[in-house]
Amino acid sequence: MNYSDYVPMLNIFAGAGLGASFYILLRTQPYLENRSYDPKYNAAYFSRFVTGLIAGVILASALRPVLVQSGGTVATLGAGILAILGGYSAEAVELILQRLVEVILATIRGDGSAQVQAKASAAEREKLAKVDDGAANVLAADTLEQAKAEARKLRDSVRRDVKP
Repeated sequence: MNYSDYVPMLNIFAGAGLGASFYILLRTQPYLENRSYDPKYNAAYFSRFVTGLIAGVILASALRPVLVQSGGTVATLGAGILAILGGYSAEAVELILQRLVEVILATIRGDGSAQVQAKASAAEREKLAKVDDGAANVLAADTLEQAKAEARKLRDSVRRDVKP
């Protein structure tokens, strides 16, 4: 491999580092101005820098094809700019990753709509069978009084099934 093969990745790392550094500087600036900066938080700031660096690399290298495919403004941004954005907002990269995982899990599991639709269809067929049976009883009645009684039974059965 020659040097030119490393330039795009170096660009991504530099962008992620810039974004993460900018985020940390913005967060520490009030403490520095007030002279209340406490070195005991150095590990937290370093951790946030590393998180931002990783998030920038993930956004620019791994998620860029997904974002470009979705179109919009992100499709026009270069890898270096995406790395800066990812380094600055590691939380945004986390949300994107979580959303992608949710989509993948929904694809694997299925969203359950076919199951719900099958249950609703079975319940509808059952109700229709009850109405058909009730109508057959009304038509099979020997007298008007029997037909009225069967019709009332059918009406009450339908009302029970169609509770608001």
